[in-house]
Amino acid sequence: LDLGCGAGQTLIAAYPHRTAYGLDIDFTALELGRTLTRDVRFCCGRAEALPYREDTFDMVIARVSLAYTNIDKTLFEARRVLKPSGRLWLTLHTWRTPWEMAKRSNWRGKLFFSYIVANSLLFHLTPKQFSFLGRYESFQTQGGMLRALRRSGFEDFVISQDRHFLIQARSSKSEMPVSVLVAAQQA
Repeated sequence: LDLGCGAGQTLIAAYPHRTAYGLDIDFTALELGRTLTRDVRFCCGRAEALPYREDTFDMVIARVSLAYTNIDKTLFEARRVLKPSGRLWLTLHTWRTPWEMAKRSNWRGKLFFSYIVANSLLFHLTPKQFSFLGRYESFQTQGGMLRALRRSGFEDFVISQDRHFLIQARSSKSEMPVSVLVAAQQA
């Protein structure tokens, strides 16, 4: 399952001739994807409320799409739909991505960058985020992500960082901990 799949480019390249699933909120991108392949099952929806059953997927990927969601809810949903010991693969923004965009933007872009910084700092320090005009955006830190992944029931983390950073994790082998279910319901 690819969260924020766009037209399915990653799935088409990585899993040719295998059935894969892609979810995105952009219906136009999904329509384009449907013209490119029959091997991807596209679905229009939000990562915070996945329309799939528990323990369905062997792997969930999110290639720089997690930053545009409520991260705790999305990670809970990813854990929910993963089979025990399923793999999570994330590519995330560092602070440089929104900073480079803010440097080239007008006053509105700089104001939005202030929101991104505040939201990112809040997420790093607490399990909270807030939306701005109905949308989420943030950059992530290694510490904030590790805490969020643990809260959501992931383990065995592998992290590499460069321009973006890549996180690989595994859903716990056991059923989802009760503390994770309670935390997700409160979010």
